[in-house]
Amino acid sequence: MKHGNPNPSFNDQVKFFSATALAAILISVSYFIGVSHYFLGWMAFSVAAFSVAGNDAIQTVGTFIESKRKTHWIPKVVMLCGLLIVVHAYGWVHDDGEIHFDRLKTFPEATEFNLFQLLAPIVLVIITRLKAPISTTFLILGLFGGSNIEKMLNKSFLGYGIAFLFAMAFWGTHAYFAKKEYLKGFEPKPKKEKLWAKFQWLSTAFLWVAWLLQDTANIAIFLPRKLSVYEFIAAISIIAFAIGMIILSNGGTIQEVVSEKSDIAYSKAATLVDIAYAIVLLVFQKLSSIPMSTTWVFLGLLAGREIVLHLVTKQDKPYLNTFRQVGKDVLLATMGITISLVIYVASSYFYPTQTSKMNLPKQEIQPNPAGTK
Repeated sequence: MKHGNPNPSFNDQVKFFSATALAAILISVSYFIGVSHYFLGWMAFSVAAFSVAGNDAIQTVGTFIESKRKTHWIPKVVMLCGLLIVVHAYGWVHDDGEIHFDRLKTFPEATEFNLFQLLAPIVLVIITRLKAPISTTFLILGLFGGSNIEKMLNKSFLGYGIAFLFAMAFWGTHAYFAKKEYLKGFEPKPKKEKLWAKFQWLSTAFLWVAWLLQDTANIAIFLPRKLSVYEFIAAISIIAFAIGMIILSNGGTIQEVVSEKSDIAYSKAATLVDIAYAIVLLVFQKLSSIPMSTTWVFLGLLAGREIVLHLVTKQDKPYLNTFRQVGKDVLLATMGITISLVIYVASSYFYPTQTSKMNLPKQEIQPNPAGTK
């Protein structure tokens, strides 16, 4: 796929789905022939790193990618991967080898995996390719959540609502005082655009850190809870490589979710989205250690923004188009939750013993030796 092309060719699709099928077969065969669960976890983690990065790129670096398409990839990779290393190195040292930033406190350590859990990252890769903003928290972490699923759902829906209202107030106020910036045909002055372009690097860094503190748990669930120095280096290297690939592909196919928003290509608009989103994530991080869907928070933010801008500016664009656009994002995300719950129910049916362990209080769980079925 060419850089920045949201519509891959037929040959690109064949290569992608062939590679995805090969990964699924490799994991499945390894599972059935009795490969150690320790190594199975690392295999799933590697796929999850790419799938989570690919899906969640629209939330964290999507606006950055959209407004920095002409910027060389090296400084973008250096900044994002550099922060990735610094943040996780701090967490690893501060939390005695753990890198989930307290998001997995209510989850038992996974010492063995069922086939649904191992293949969930593959499903995520496919759904991402189809441009659906699915929640990685529900699809992957939900399979390990047990009784935490209801709490994650409640927190995520609450996050959507609060993000929606916050966006209405935030952009409603800004659009009232700077209405011309949102009118059709507006183009920022070159000097102001350059200034905001510098600010955007800072806002992206702020958002990136806030997102890492929330969503690293979604892939760290496949790893030992406490990592040795060699395991830590391996894990961070895999994630950094995945991030680099996302930058090189300019966000991949799912970048369309951000690209279709009216003025995100301008640095000021992208900077404001980053700041608002990071604030909401940090607030929820302080409220509770229960993981939440950052996808739903992001979609709530964009929905509130799009609706209030059309109400304030009263542009010619029909309101119906805006509601259709917002509704499409919510519908796709809802389908993602539905798929996640179906997979969880199927996993509970085929592996009832393992599911019951996830529902037990943490102190009642007796972990099995790594590598056993």
